[in-house]
Amino acid sequence: MLVIHVILCVLLIGMVLLQVGKGASTGPSFGGGGGKTLFGPTGRATFMGKVIVVLAILFALSTLALAILLGGGKPPA
Repeated sequence: MLVIHVILCVLLIGMVLLQVGKGASTGPSFGGGGGKTLFGPTGRATFMGKVIVVLAILFALSTLALAILLGGGKPPA
């Protein structure tokens, strides 16, 4: 379970770092013609946003599961 948690953590960090800010624009020398991209001009941001939300939910659930499993059900003394 801990391995899954670490993988989710790394994926979530990577996706957040890859996400392009709303104010950022790429010049034409760096492939700025967004209309011909795989996900469309705004599709990539929407797709990546959904992936980040799913990863964040999975990360939160794995954190909760680890807390329950490793906590032993005993309240702190």
